[in-house]
Amino acid sequence: MKYHQKLDHFPDCIRECLPEAVSTISDKLQGNVLSGEKCQVVFWEVKEPFYVGAHAHDHAEWGIVVQGSCEVGIDGELKTYNAGEEFFIPPGIPHTSKMSANYRAVDFFSAGGWIKTKS
Repeated sequence: MKYHQKLDHFPDCIRECLPEAVSTISDKLQGNVLSGEKCQVVFWEVKEPFYVGAHAHDHAEWGIVVQGSCEVGIDGELKTYNAGEEFFIPPGIPHTSKMSANYRAVDFFSAGGWIKTKS
C-alpha cells in the first residue's frame, strides 16, 4: 500500500512549512512550531531517551503522544502515556517528562511565543 503506511517521523510538509523550535534544554529535543497570537502547537521528536526536569509555567499544556511513550510527573504524581493517549498540565503546576526513544508528540501551549524558533 502506497499511502496507508505507519510513519516513524512527522511528514516532511510539517518540517518544511513550520519553523524549527529552539530548545533551551537539549539538542536531543527537536520540534517544529505552529504559532498563534495566544498559543502554540509543537510537533516534538526525540530519537534517544530524554528527561526534562521539574519545571512549571504560567500557562496550560496539553499533549498527545503519537509514537513511543512518555512518563509525565505532574505535581509529583507519575503516569506513563503511550501512543494515542493525552495529558493535561494546568498552569503553575510543577511537572517532569521522561520520553522514550523514537518519541513523537504534539503539544499545545496556551501562550504565544513560549517556544522560540530559529529564523
